[in-house]
Amino acid sequence: MPKSPRAEVLRRRSFRIISWIFTLFFGTAAVGLTISLAYDLSSETLTGAAVSLGILTVVHHICGSRILLNQSSLTIVNPFFTHIVPYKLIADVTPGGDGTLTIVTRQGDEIRCTAFGGSIIDHFVGSTERAAERIQIRLKRKHRNAEHLTINKRFTVAWTADLCTVGAIIGTAVTKLIGF
Repeated sequence: MPKSPRAEVLRRRSFRIISWIFTLFFGTAAVGLTISLAYDLSSETLTGAAVSLGILTVVHHICGSRILLNQSSLTIVNPFFTHIVPYKLIADVTPGGDGTLTIVTRQGDEIRCTAFGGSIIDHFVGSTERAAERIQIRLKRKHRNAEHLTINKRFTVAWTADLCTVGAIIGTAVTKLIGF
């Protein structure tokens, strides 16, 4: 069985850079605050670490948004849900004038793509229109019969963000349990 070509990823590079900047800054803050607990056990320190991890959770989920162009389906990764839509079920791809990108299915559902959620930069660069064109090109190709002609919707898994969420919950729970 031949290997399938890698999926093409449509995503703003600036999201990746912003994600790394936030990870370095808030990750360092969380680690530093956690280490300082050995010297001074206070609620401000533990709360600061939990808040830093909470901010990392939000940033990683938002910056992890992207669109994957697979052989037989379009995968839209949004912060909370991932939609896998076979190309045969896509009725229209609508780039908005404000930088938004919406996928309309044959059932009439609209899936908004967070990766192209509108920005001032998009007005000058036109990344949403380019993404819509690339998706339209994929829609015009002949696709093999997909195994399932249903739209799959599942929770988005982002390991870094999910681990930060667990850390933030543990930090908040410890703060509340100890009664600082």
